[in-house]
Amino acid sequence: MGKTFQFECSLCQYHARVVGGADHGWHCEVQTVICRDCRQLFDVYTRVQRREKAMARVKFPGFDLPEIPPAVLLNDGTLGKLVWQNSPLACPINPKHVIEPWNDPGRCPRCGNFLEKNGFPFRRWD
Repeated sequence: MGKTFQFECSLCQYHARVVGGADHGWHCEVQTVICRDCRQLFDVYTRVQRREKAMARVKFPGFDLPEIPPAVLLNDGTLGKLVWQNSPLACPINPKHVIEPWNDPGRCPRCGNFLEKNGFPFRRWD
């Protein structure tokens, strides 16, 4: 079961709801990345369990939906055998942006101060 936490910067008031590194659930694996162009943190899928006849590429929503768990976004209603599909790390806003993996403890993408992690998970998923 994966856990999403709230990270906050005490200097510039930036906040993000992300895993804070690599995590996995039953049907997906995610990694937190920092996008140098957007100056934001994102959780991106690195590996997903899909139906064999499902779409070839995982589609990201164009906006942050913290109330919807990742497993709901991955279910497209097709039938067939479950297979694991690897996905390259890319910014969900623009795949051409410069990104790198981010792990807690890490620095704020806006000001460079260390982010503070809330002790309780914001959400448990999958």
